Amino acid sequence: MSTGTFELPPAPRRRWPWIVVVLAVVAGLVFGGISLYRHVFVSCGSGLKKTGPHDECIGVSGSKAFDSSLKTVMRQISDENKAVAKSGKKSVTVAYVEPITDDPTEVAFKYDIREELEGAYLAQRQLNDAALGGHGDNPQIRLVVANVGLKSQQWKPVADKLISMTKDGSHLVAVAGFGQSREGTLSLVDALRDAKVPVPMMGATVTADELASKDKVGFFRSAVPNSDQVGAMVKYLKGKQKSEAGYQVMVIRDRSNGDIYNTSLYQDFLSSARTQKLSVLSSEAQYLSGSDGVSNAFSSVADQVCGKKPDAVFFAGRGENLRGFITAMSAPDRRCPVTLLTGDDAVGVYYDQSTSQTVRTRFASDWKVSGVRVLYSALAHPALPAKLPPPGDRFYQDLLEQYHSRFGGTGDAEFQDGQAILGHDAVWTLGLAIRNAAGPDGAPVTAGSTMNALVSLSSVEGAGGPIQFGPNGDPQNKPMSLVELTPDEKYTFQQVLRP
Repeated sequence: MSTGTFELPPAPRRRWPWIVVVLAVVAGLVFGGISLYRHVFVSCGSGLKKTGPHDECIGVSGSKAFDSSLKTVMRQISDENKAVAKSGKKSVTVAYVEPITDDPTEVAFKYDIREELEGAYLAQRQLNDAALGGHGDNPQIRLVVANVGLKSQQWKPVADKLISMTKDGSHLVAVAGFGQSREGTLSLVDALRDAKVPVPMMGATVTADELASKDKVGFFRSAVPNSDQVGAMVKYLKGKQKSEAGYQVMVIRDRSNGDIYNTSLYQDFLSSARTQKLSVLSSEAQYLSGSDGVSNAFSSVADQVCGKKPDAVFFAGRGENLRGFITAMSAPDRRCPVTLLTGDDAVGVYYDQSTSQTVRTRFASDWKVSGVRVLYSALAHPALPAKLPPPGDRFYQDLLEQYHSRFGGTGDAEFQDGQAILGHDAVWTLGLAIRNAAGPDGAPVTAGSTMNALVSLSSVEGAGGPIQFGPNGDPQNKPMSLVELTPDEKYTFQQVLRP
């Protein structure tokens, strides 16, 4: 028997931690390399500057595409701007503001900005060609695009640039668009409205009530505000309670304080429910968007809905978060049928075309078994104009014809979500005000004279319906559509909604 010392065998090398560390380092180098490449080698072009944590090209341009999906429409806009310059006629500039990001680490922006800009461009063409019914052709309209970056966070340099363009020879007389209702959007609106010479604005898709003001003139919008959308939805639900005994309504709300769209949607629902005496379950489900654990939160929300078994829920949140709720409701132990009603941002429930087909197919499958029927208040829909008194449908058909002429295709597939219609009507309305400001003698048009023309504008017939502005710049009694969104990405018209 040996009396020597006994030594333990060496511990096996632990490989996984090292592999994880190496992969993390490589990922960091790749990400850092991409960021460095974008910052040093990717040029923004004239008049634009890389700004913010995402190195986005921020500023104003009449030709820059900002994102590959916008190359075709920006080329069309650039060509039209060149034609304006060659015409020798007086011209003014209208800027179209959008929160565009091309950061490869970010999810594709959900609003189809391409369609909005296509609509804006078609309005520019109609206004510049008297044969297309633009109420004359003087002054000509030069269209530029202003990028305020992801979630409108880079609003400040854009606001400064737009204000300077009203007095530096650029002849900027108005701004349209504005993308989403966020804090950055409100800050931009306030800055333009509070400028020494206020810049007239026309919101195309922004609906939060906070953007409007009874005391300060400057912000108008062709889009129906949240208060009117919610009022119409509550009226619809009240009708259900009158016709169906025991019809119960529950609320799901986003508690994020930084999103003025969600906040006003929720507050408007409570106010309208009280006014119209809609019976609502006292317990409401809540989640907090933009924070960790939101998927788990939706599991809890879905459990609460299935526990309460309401006939309908009002969803005070954005479309991208609606996906999370639908997915949670598809779990085998839930799947309780419910009708969900929400505001115009519901279009964000559909993934961007850049998302893989695998992801989109999986979500569609989850939706089909979830038992969730989604209805929303659409700001524009191809079926609506035909339901309105003449000449509404003719204006829409003219726009559709022009779209096919300039961008090809057949049918109205590109108009189903209403984005192109909204972009068109915002620029079209500004264009008519500009023509009124010029008058029959072709007087010089400024931001001030455009503002006066907007204030005195009685009504406008848009492709999405008639527009008549109230004292705070919101459209009054503008009709909407109740539309059902389906898993196969269809927008099915249900009925006309009125505030």
